[in-house]
Amino acid sequence: MKPYYTLLIFFAGWLSQAGAQNNTSPYSIIGIGDIEKSSFDRTSGMGHAGLALSSNRYLYQANPASYSGLDEHFFYFEVANRYKSVNYIGKPITDPTQSQSSDIQFKKAVLAIKIRPRWALSVGLTPYSTANYSFNATKTIQGSNLTTDAYYEGSGSINQFYVANSFAISKNLSVGVQASYLFGQLQEKETISSDIADSVLTTTRNIFLGNVQFKLGMQYKTKLSKKLSIAIGATISNKTKLTADYGLLVTDGSSVVINNEYYKSNYFTIPLTYSGGIAAVLDDTYTFAADYHFEGWSNQNYKGINYSLVNSRRFSAGAEYSKKLHYINGAVEKYFFQGGVFYSDSYLKIAGQQLSDYGLTFGAGVQLARSGFGLQGALELGTRGTTNNSLIKENYTQFNLTLSYRDFWISRKMKKYD
Repeated sequence: MKPYYTLLIFFAGWLSQAGAQNNTSPYSIIGIGDIEKSSFDRTSGMGHAGLALSSNRYLYQANPASYSGLDEHFFYFEVANRYKSVNYIGKPITDPTQSQSSDIQFKKAVLAIKIRPRWALSVGLTPYSTANYSFNATKTIQGSNLTTDAYYEGSGSINQFYVANSFAISKNLSVGVQASYLFGQLQEKETISSDIADSVLTTTRNIFLGNVQFKLGMQYKTKLSKKLSIAIGATISNKTKLTADYGLLVTDGSSVVINNEYYKSNYFTIPLTYSGGIAAVLDDTYTFAADYHFEGWSNQNYKGINYSLVNSRRFSAGAEYSKKLHYINGAVEKYFFQGGVFYSDSYLKIAGQQLSDYGLTFGAGVQLARSGFGLQGALELGTRGTTNNSLIKENYTQFNLTLSYRDFWISRKMKKYD
């Protein structure tokens, strides 16, 4: 069977396993939801640190400059799934049956090609943010002292389709530029109890978001000795205004009160974002990496009665051991093991508390013998939020599984001699 057919069958089978349950995230009601920190690649087991890393065999997606390190005349394909389980703790959790949730979701499909010795291209579809929440609350009826029970729920996501170009300026320096189209839909629904009315009043808002975002990246690497090399990497993404078109549907029981597909247009601004990282590789076996990531949300002046958006920072660090078989013309990696840590102050400040997210990661990978397939897995144990000021803490466990495939994209014609 030709490798291209194998790849299509592999991709179709992988998508068929990407069913989803309901993984609730209460803080995703604010802003554009939970912003994804993982690239679902080889950095997932290293605390998500890898801005300075590149490879001839694997894709590092956080920095568009990394693709220039791939082997020429090959194409590279990766898909990833994630399983996530969350345990919720805090005073607002009054029903023990609602204290846990889990899901499994398809997360990315990306392709990269080394077109020329100094030029690589990558395209793909990856998540940017997700929203999924549901809770009960008490609502005050305007113009009166009456209150009624209300139920709030929301869902949706913002995804990014990107095209990245990576160029090797010299033996040590690479640069990259990535153009992403961010797009998606968020749905917000409010249901008012029928305690004070004859029927249930439901208000549904659909928000359609989209725009183009650019990311620039660079990597510089050098050898300090025969066995030790170091690298630095950096990225910057421009301030982006996502256009937001709002649709409104209001129903009173089975009767439609308002149905306005586009009743308002606005925008949501994603701030200037920059990141930097450093990495060291010892004896082509041990890798150490650390990253810093910053997002300037405070200037957006996005706030509500009890919340606001604030500057976000993330620190990541990790280490890796790689087992390689060395030959005269190079080395072939057989497997690797990883560990890492991360800590972040999120862009959400609620009830005077800026939410933090911290945890541990563990990863491993193997190159499947006699094939172009590779398998990577990463386990993450983390905590987000706090129980202070009647907030909710999330203790979560998630497992990423990434499958990769590599093969020639240009047939090499061989001369035959009689």
